[in-house]
Amino acid sequence: MSEPGGPPQAKDWPALTLETQAKDARAEEGGGRARQQRHQRLGRLTARERIDALCDAGTFTEFGKHVLHRHAQDSDALAANLHPGDGLVCGLAEVEGQGVVVYAHDPTVLRGALGIEGAKKLCRLLDLALERSLPVIALSDCDGVRVEEGTDAIDAYGEILRRTIKLQGKVPQLTLVCGLCVGAAAYTAALTDQVAMVQGQSYMFITGPKVTKVVTGEDVSLEDLGGAAMHAKDTGACAELCADERAGIAWLKRMLSFRRARVPSGDAATRPVPEVETIVPTAARRGYDMRKLLAAVTDAGSLLELSPKFAGNLLTALARMNGRAVAIVASNPMVIAGCLDIAASRKGAAFVTWAARNQLPILTLVDVPGYLPGSVQEKGGIIPHGATLLTAYGEADARVPLVCLVVRKSFGGASVLSFAADLRLALPTARVAPMGADATIEVVLGPENPDASEAEKAARAARKDQWLEAHDSAWAAAATGYVDRVIAPASVRAELCQALDRLCGQEER
Repeated sequence: MSEPGGPPQAKDWPALTLETQAKDARAEEGGGRARQQRHQRLGRLTARERIDALCDAGTFTEFGKHVLHRHAQDSDALAANLHPGDGLVCGLAEVEGQGVVVYAHDPTVLRGALGIEGAKKLCRLLDLALERSLPVIALSDCDGVRVEEGTDAIDAYGEILRRTIKLQGKVPQLTLVCGLCVGAAAYTAALTDQVAMVQGQSYMFITGPKVTKVVTGEDVSLEDLGGAAMHAKDTGACAELCADERAGIAWLKRMLSFRRARVPSGDAATRPVPEVETIVPTAARRGYDMRKLLAAVTDAGSLLELSPKFAGNLLTALARMNGRAVAIVASNPMVIAGCLDIAASRKGAAFVTWAARNQLPILTLVDVPGYLPGSVQEKGGIIPHGATLLTAYGEADARVPLVCLVVRKSFGGASVLSFAADLRLALPTARVAPMGADATIEVVLGPENPDASEAEKAARAARKDQWLEAHDSAWAAAATGYVDRVIAPASVRAELCQALDRLCGQEER
């Protein structure tokens, strides 16, 4: 025995091992087994289950597993919630063989609100992500800043925001919102590259319904204020609307797979695509499903559309062409005839900027009759938003290869979709002009005289046909050099794959 007042008697190894196992088990209970079980009864995964579902088995190396907050004296809530890990599970892992930084808020600890100690260990990991060029995966279920810890907690979250911004364009950052994502957590998610949400379970907003009611008098539901469906359709903040958490985790894995610039392809680059002739009408004003065209020309099964419910007149997607990862922007004639508007400009600019930052070649399929006219668009800021899309393409041109295919129309200012391309191809149906044919003829020939004779009408029609043939066709665009080549529909895939190979080179990232 030790003498009174002397050092405590040393524990033997079996006792130390048992103590370590007990402390590990306690840390893995988060806010306690009762809270975890209540969370699971709602059909939700715990923070650790989310990480386990995402990461390759046995690869998760946790940081700060036993961290405790130091603010028990500041509030009864903090005194009652002194849990190892402090509400954040984070570390290094692999996802399908790729090294990543991953973190998950633990909603069983103060609703996942992030405190100072949790922020400190997350900052360590984000610094490591920058240093080691590791993608960052956030599994967000966070009630914002832990207000009980005061202004220091605000400062700590500010450090996370600063690092998230610093990581932009350096490493991929992906977020799956699994539950609440409030205040500073919502800003953090919005600063990452792409965000997925779970239908009926994920909510992202700056100010919650209770505070909104007090401040503005507006009585609004969680779903209407910041639900997944709302963000998928109305704000564009949600790139993927998932049926459940496991579907969201599968989406994260698929997104990460595009980080591999080139993979073996079982789909021949020279595969003919005769179906293009049945997908694309020769009549300029007939609608068609651009998604079918994208599926036809890309590697089979590789197409992944992002933000499909937002600004449906402009599609954004990832895919592979002959095994090469590419970013795709495409007009969609099925929605407002494919016109560009404010929402499409925002969507396109953000996607093109992201693709260029991630060194993805950009393929643009153009079938756009112009910008959507009207006072609503002008007052809403179509000029600055359109300029943002111009800027995105202009800056991307200096960073990644750009290939454009004019499918049918590229009119007026909406030719922003094709102006910056390194190589422009066109189908025989393509028409490139400063504006649509009817408006152009009105300008070139003047207003039609309703009292004109039949001879005058015939002469006007002949002059119209002559002008359109000279200025408003694929061959006219090729003659001026705006289009490099007019290609047959069945050869579209082969031509695009070859163009990307020549512009990108054969190197893999």
